[in-house]
Amino acid sequence: MARKPWPQSVAAQVFVLQLLVMLLLAVLSDVTLVYETRSQTVRGARRQALAAAAGFASSPGVAAALKGTNPTAVLQPPAEEARQTSRVDFVAVLDRDGVRYTDVRPDLIGKRATGDFSRALDGESYTELFRGAPTDAVRAVVPVTDADGAVTGLVTAGLEISTVSSTFYRQLPLLAVGAAGSLALATGAAWLVSRRLRRQTHGLGPTEVTRMYEHHDAVLHAAREGVLVIGADGRLSLVNDEARRLLRLPADAEHRPLRDLGLPDSMVRLLASDRGVDDAVQPVGGRLLAVSVRRTSRGGHGPAGGVATLRDTTELRTLAGRAEVAHERLELLYRASAEIGSTLDVVRTAEELADLVVPRFADVATVDLFDAVLRGEEPAPGVAPPVRRVAVRGAVEAWPFHKAGTSLSYGPVAQQRRAMDGEDAVLVSDLAQSQDWRVPDPEGAQHVLRLGFHSLLGVPLRARGVVLGLVVFWRSGQPPFHPDDVSPAEELAARAAVCIDNARRYTREHATAVSLQRSLLPRDLPRQDAVEAAHRYLPAQSGVGGDWFDV
Repeated sequence: MARKPWPQSVAAQVFVLQLLVMLLLAVLSDVTLVYETRSQTVRGARRQALAAAAGFASSPGVAAALKGTNPTAVLQPPAEEARQTSRVDFVAVLDRDGVRYTDVRPDLIGKRATGDFSRALDGESYTELFRGAPTDAVRAVVPVTDADGAVTGLVTAGLEISTVSSTFYRQLPLLAVGAAGSLALATGAAWLVSRRLRRQTHGLGPTEVTRMYEHHDAVLHAAREGVLVIGADGRLSLVNDEARRLLRLPADAEHRPLRDLGLPDSMVRLLASDRGVDDAVQPVGGRLLAVSVRRTSRGGHGPAGGVATLRDTTELRTLAGRAEVAHERLELLYRASAEIGSTLDVVRTAEELADLVVPRFADVATVDLFDAVLRGEEPAPGVAPPVRRVAVRGAVEAWPFHKAGTSLSYGPVAQQRRAMDGEDAVLVSDLAQSQDWRVPDPEGAQHVLRLGFHSLLGVPLRARGVVLGLVVFWRSGQPPFHPDDVSPAEELAARAAVCIDNARRYTREHATAVSLQRSLLPRDLPRQDAVEAAHRYLPAQSGVGGDWFDV
């Protein structure tokens, strides 16, 4: 059996991670502190050296001694005294050429000091980190001026690098103790946090916690049923998105008492009940919710409370309504197959289509056909000539558009034109917001809106790939058209188009037969000397056959 890597629980992994982070922070802070401490030590040495040099340079008699015959004899004793008093490693007096008059090491007296003193000769006091003979040091250089302000000499004072380093090294043990104490405190705090986290996660590992979170997230966001978790104190502990939607809960609903959420009293009593409930129907916000409640305690080791699930049973009514609509559409299509095309007359077939759909599918229906179709001819492809309105059904007395028998011309930007050009059905669900459908008759379109019409559905009458015309359905009292209405409308139009095309072809064949029959009749009678003859053609019935001709 493979040995699992340590640590396994979330608490242990968090502890190790915190410990590593604390250790890294402690190292970084100690390095930063050491660097800052050394910088402060060097800055302190600079200030100490500058104060010692400036103090001695401004002492009475120093400028005068530099002009005397033996500056070393006069200045060496006070320079040594100043060095000891200011606790620096050296105080030296130089002439303008950098030659020492005094020094803590007598063997250096009379020798030139190393360095560039041009800044001091210009009257500037400064400090520098000097590296060179006789030793590396933090050095301050201060000019000595006479009563006229002229520089007569220089005073240097400073601390050797070894002295500065020894001061810094004496502070390192304190820094180490502080770092160790900080790390110990951080380790203890991390252990306490890990212990509390272990109790809250029950020793679960990352995989188990991730799985629990995914299940929790799925319940809150993906479940189609509402879920409520109620605490023992009657407060809402947890709610998912569906329950929030069904109950119309406020954004801050969690951790509030149930009675403060605006729910009906019967719903509050049901959710707070100590007994289990199965599919109790409760009216909430215009919906009928099936509520189930289960009490939870996890064997006495977990928090007591309850879990409630909600199902919206109004969806069943919606589905039933959709099924009823589907049944009505199927019945409409069935009646269309029986009632449309009862004759071989083009106009009558169009009227049958309009009679069928009003008021079952639309409040008003109009049927427009190309003039060529009415003559029995097939419309020329790629050409959009005017159409003739052959049928209008509905509120005809208040209908603001053209009546049956009038000729119409749809502009190139009109939405109806797209359907007549052979494209798909045109659906305008909000007439008030759309503009293109108003192009054929803007004034009439305003009348349409005033009468309360809110949507239209235009479907091309297409048979054998040829568009014969257009049927437009209008609604005012019924719900607006939506995409689900396009399919049954296209089915109705397709069946009607086939019948209209059959009637068109019959009209064409009938006209051809009549023309042929008339062509067979004698054009004139021969002249007779003794008899006057008269003739008349009178068909016995409509159509071909049964005609007679007499003299």
